[in-house]
Amino acid sequence: MVNENAFKYIKIRYLLLWLVVFFIIMGFIYVATTNLLAGAEWDVATGFLFYIVISFWIIRNFNRVNLNYEKFIGHFPFNYSWLFLFTIIFAVIILSLGLGELSRYIISTINPEILNHLPSTSVFYTPNETPLAPFLNFMEFIIAVIMAPIVEEFLFRGVILHRFTIKFGIKWAVFGSSIIFGLLHSDIIGAFTFAVVMCILYIKTASILVPILAHMVNNMLAYGVQVLSTFSPQSTVASHNLGVAILLLLVSAVVILYFLHRNWPQRYWRPPYFQEVYDGIPENLYYD
Repeated sequence: MVNENAFKYIKIRYLLLWLVVFFIIMGFIYVATTNLLAGAEWDVATGFLFYIVISFWIIRNFNRVNLNYEKFIGHFPFNYSWLFLFTIIFAVIILSLGLGELSRYIISTINPEILNHLPSTSVFYTPNETPLAPFLNFMEFIIAVIMAPIVEEFLFRGVILHRFTIKFGIKWAVFGSSIIFGLLHSDIIGAFTFAVVMCILYIKTASILVPILAHMVNNMLAYGVQVLSTFSPQSTVASHNLGVAILLLLVSAVVILYFLHRNWPQRYWRPPYFQEVYDGIPENLYYD
């Protein structure tokens, strides 16, 4: 029998306290090692340790409440419609690209010179920045494409979604967890939309492996776009075509709205850890 009360004892505010302490400690370390570490080395180390701290907090709390890991993670649905999954991922990426194009167009109408001063989107460190450039580039890839999807899905779709469902209900839990996810990313609207899609994928499949895979694919493609921008940074920054922005936003909106219309959680649905499985079918789909 699944313990539905497990998430009542996992307090999100304690994670915030952990992170405050983490950044205070890292601040002291930064001051002490200013002359020893390059900026690139410091950035990668901070990102890596940031996800390690969150992972440790999650595992510590899961063990404390005796969480059923098999129930929480779920079973990989090999018969899932993968074409549909990749379609919605591409739609979210197109939405982010459209929003970026639109924001640059708006900036260009206010002051075109600002575009020339936007920071480069390159994800590669060079030997001029640090002799550890190849290793740091490899670590950046691991953090962005492997660590971030796993840790963020466990935290936002796993812990926060279940915790908020107890307090506010399933629909508000989707909104609340997605808003927090969006506010912690530079592309707030795109990240919020992505988080909503990930919540629905997790709820419908009862397997956190599906949103983790989708998140990895999303970050891989985003990483690829950044790699391409490395070879022509000026053209990427200067791009601010209103027609392209509208086209990207319209195409992505049609796909995303269709997805939400067909898959929006019903009032009686429950998040995966609270679901029962009948004849191998998660409760939400069994009664759908």
